[in-house]
Amino acid sequence: MTTFQSLTTSQKARAALHRDVRAICTEACHFLGMEITKPAMEIIAELVYKKLEVYGTDLEAFAKHAKRATVNSDDVKLLVRRNPSLKTHLNGISCNSATKEKRRKTIPMVAKPDTKTNKEDQNKEGEGLEEMAVDQTIDLTFD
Repeated sequence: MTTFQSLTTSQKARAALHRDVRAICTEACHFLGMEITKPAMEIIAELVYKKLEVYGTDLEAFAKHAKRATVNSDDVKLLVRRNPSLKTHLNGISCNSATKEKRRKTIPMVAKPDTKTNKEDQNKEGEGLEEMAVDQTIDLTFD
């Protein structure tokens, strides 16, 4: 087993991020005609990692606040609301995408049956509700 395979998922993500940040720093410095030290690259990688952790928790909070288990494009747009150029870029991407997410229909809440209504009406309402409930599943797990 190699050293990389023995790492946890979180450690693998951090190592991959450090590798990519080093590659980007090296390439950018090459084009700019500058040099960068390894400790400087490591500091940049750690800052990026911590910022991504904050972004992740914010995105989870936005989705949870909207009572969803999945982060969607609206959450990302909310996250970048203070960066006008990035927000414009993301709006352009989302407007150009051909597949738009359709909102799910919510199951109407059925009031407690009135003692005045007859049993046939109650059975008809219950059948329609059961059919709708079978078609929809909701995943409420957060990692």
